[in-house]
Amino acid sequence: MKAFGTSLDPVDIKAHSRSLRDMHWCLKGGCASHPPKLLNELPYKNWRTLMRQLLICLCAVYLIGNFQSVSTAAELEGLVVYFAFEEGAGKTVKDLSGNGQDGKLEGDMSWTDGKIGKAVNFGGKDGVVRVEHSDAFEFTDGITIAAWIKPTLKAGVSPWQLIAAKGPDVQEFFEVLLHPDGFIWMGWKLTGGRAVPAQSPRDVVKDEWQHVAVSFQSGKWWTTYLDGEVLIDYPKTGDKLVPIDAPLFLGTEEPPALNRYYNGIIDDFALFNRGLSQDEIKEIQGGIQEILAVDPDAKLPTTWGHLKQRYERQ
Repeated sequence: MKAFGTSLDPVDIKAHSRSLRDMHWCLKGGCASHPPKLLNELPYKNWRTLMRQLLICLCAVYLIGNFQSVSTAAELEGLVVYFAFEEGAGKTVKDLSGNGQDGKLEGDMSWTDGKIGKAVNFGGKDGVVRVEHSDAFEFTDGITIAAWIKPTLKAGVSPWQLIAAKGPDVQEFFEVLLHPDGFIWMGWKLTGGRAVPAQSPRDVVKDEWQHVAVSFQSGKWWTTYLDGEVLIDYPKTGDKLVPIDAPLFLGTEEPPALNRYYNGIIDDFALFNRGLSQDEIKEIQGGIQEILAVDPDAKLPTTWGHLKQRYERQ
């Protein structure tokens, strides 16, 4: 190793790694039995160079870590509800968004293998996941509903099956429906009135894992994706969403008498309070829990301003 104008070789660093000062170093051609104390015997200018280089290295490591945080924070900003369904048993599913909106399993529900780890199987008769209303659902500018689904596409009492809905039919904040013929439909409560756009192409297939996502951002886009690709684009609108104080349901909608129960498996369900871009939707397909594992605070927005303040305080 060449440093500070002198050639240095580490000698048994592993055995003497309790501290930098305790490491034994040898000068080439010097006496190995009396190595210099690295910091004490280096010329002052070289010691200062060492400190500068160490500081640069530490800053580089710090910045790399924060770049990762910025990236994942951008992906998960606005996460309202997230169910990984990794419990594998019981009647409660943990909300990993940090908002504390755990879901309750009701009816003919069972645990099974999912696309990523475990998942829940909706039996098609009366199985639902119920999430009570909270202030976190009071958003208006955009929304993304995303999940891995493995539908049977078997018709029930009603031909329509709900992936997710919040609010009673016709008055719903939002609903995303699946038809046994393989198309996706939806209804939204907007400031301009209830919106029921065209049905998607019939590309959803039975008994296979597919990633479905609906992304709406007021004034920008309104798109349904299947496996990260555009399934159908709707005309954009400047209308805002109109929240409603009602439970969120996975697998049905109110009133129960409609019998619009989903038949199949759902995994990795996420609800955002903004419309995700296509690149972001492709990223979360790999599993939001994987992103959170890299950066547990990824759902919190990180800005250069925050980083700058942290450096200025040091």
